[in-house]
Amino acid sequence: MDTRCSVCGGSEVIYHRRYSGEIFCRRCFFKNIIDRVRATISRYELLKPFDKIAVAVSGGKDSLSLLKILYEIERDFPRASLTAITIDEGIPEYRDEAVENTVKYAESLGIPHYIFSFKDFFGFTLTEVVENSVADAVSLQPCTICGVLRRRALTLAAKKIGATVIATAHTLDDVVQTYFLNILRGDTRFTPIGIRREVEGVIPRVAPFRLIPEYEIVLYAWLSNIPFQTYACPYVERSMRNMVRAFLTEYEEKFPGSIYAALSSFEKVFMKSIEEDRRCRKCGEPTGREVCRACELVEKILERLKS
Repeated sequence: MDTRCSVCGGSEVIYHRRYSGEIFCRRCFFKNIIDRVRATISRYELLKPFDKIAVAVSGGKDSLSLLKILYEIERDFPRASLTAITIDEGIPEYRDEAVENTVKYAESLGIPHYIFSFKDFFGFTLTEVVENSVADAVSLQPCTICGVLRRRALTLAAKKIGATVIATAHTLDDVVQTYFLNILRGDTRFTPIGIRREVEGVIPRVAPFRLIPEYEIVLYAWLSNIPFQTYACPYVERSMRNMVRAFLTEYEEKFPGSIYAALSSFEKVFMKSIEEDRRCRKCGEPTGREVCRACELVEKILERLKS
């Protein structure tokens, strides 16, 4: 097998992309990742030249990589702007380290950065919810509660800073995992993840990494000296997503390209059946229910904490 870079012919290769057969040196790998993000943005029309982009930055490797790559891309669009927003759900050590990483990295790029918290928006932290047995009382895992409320908090934060779009670091793996999870939970409604949908009064969300496997973002982050977190979320082992992630990772290792095939199949089958969102009667955000899950959760949690 030829071990020279598929792009420049150099011999100092660092990555073999098994699902495509391509081989890259460091410089060409960097360029390829950025070019693929550009192509994804163009293909799905994720961003516009005048956007005020709120980049959801948790402080992990994926979100810091997204911040760096969008910084590189958006320099060609001077009328657009980038702002990093971090949601602190209130998990000691784990989130403290992540926030510190984000503050330093955003500052190094000269990107404005705002921190918002569950406490600010909802009146409680995730740790308070778990330690007071509220998660068990509402029969939900901490990760489920966190996911629903982080999504709502990102919307509230983006509105506060006047953003026109929210960019998240969901990778190809994340998107496919979520589609599988929805099926396993019996959710028959299909909402495309990370594709811009213009709905009046709603800030759209986009995922520029939606066609890039997570392990390539990990490699990009490592080669870019992006800080990796040393603390793991204490609740991650209780996540239903972990089982789906482990299965898909093992399957992809044995059959390279399977996750791409899954994404293509999901979206070919379901894209025609997208349902129009109703509006939550409490907050006005799109939902398939009369009251959205976030509003329902906050109300239940506050009732339990007060009792």
